[in-house]
Amino acid sequence: MAVATDMLVPALREVREAKESLADRFKAHLTVTPPGEYREVLERRMGDARGHVYRIDERLATLQPRGVVPTVLGNAWRLTEQAARLPIDVAMSVPGVVLRGRATASEQQLLKNAEDEYAVTALALAVCRAAERIAQEAEDATSSELLSSIRRDDEEALEELANSVEQHAEAAVAAAETAETAEGPSAGGAAQAVRDWSSWLRETAERMPGADRFLGAPEGALIAEDELPIPDYRKLSTRAVLDRLPHLSQSDLATVGVYERFHAGRAAVLGKVAELLEPVPWPGYDSMTANEIVKRLGDAEPIHVRRVLDYERRHQARSTILKAAERVPA
Repeated sequence: MAVATDMLVPALREVREAKESLADRFKAHLTVTPPGEYREVLERRMGDARGHVYRIDERLATLQPRGVVPTVLGNAWRLTEQAARLPIDVAMSVPGVVLRGRATASEQQLLKNAEDEYAVTALALAVCRAAERIAQEAEDATSSELLSSIRRDDEEALEELANSVEQHAEAAVAAAETAETAEGPSAGGAAQAVRDWSSWLRETAERMPGADRFLGAPEGALIAEDELPIPDYRKLSTRAVLDRLPHLSQSDLATVGVYERFHAGRAAVLGKVAELLEPVPWPGYDSMTANEIVKRLGDAEPIHVRRVLDYERRHQARSTILKAAERVPA
């Protein structure tokens, strides 16, 4: 616990920095965002991020007078923090195909901004989740509750921003197609550029860590046992629960994971849930029957076929689906 306590203040500072960066990003993007629903989303999320910074500052002011000073652990945490920021620089780079395109600049810029907002929010969420766990290990209930509240706000924001990415991708493609019609065949490269950008963005959103696993995850403390997807859950042994987990949908896995965390908190169950939570091969996959999946595999892209194989092997391992996927030419 002493180690976790030494790490708590640096972790809170990192969350504060992530939220401050997020607020600055939203503020910058607001200057080029036209009035409408999307602008209202940015204004609301900017206010949330600034509110989070204020609440973290209050908590830090309470903790720091206790004599918590930078330690070797604190210095190591700052080095880790710097390393963690490297992927975000990559995520924010614009594919060259976009720079070469001639799509409508305003729609294209809004699309780029939406991707940036999603990526930075995802990073802030990951930082907050780590800090929340450190607060729990340090047995600091006040910090843990604060970070839990911020994490829930970030999960909601991530889902909302994922929808914005899709909407702006569609708007950018529509704008490019309109320009192509007006300018003639020579403008075809613009539409293709934005289609490539849209495809790249959609792929990024689908594979972003945590994008699917937070959808529909309710508050564990409010879930009744009869709402769980596994009957007689509390009567089952740990082994029995572990055997049933691979057969659950992503939404059901999230429900079990949150319930388990607020109740028995068994490390084996929580670890298995975390292992199984991942993006589905395509939207709606978990609600499809085996026959429906096999039928769709007939004209699926190679990347989706590979995802089906990987996902099925880790989850239900239905032989009909695996055999159908293996027969699809690479």
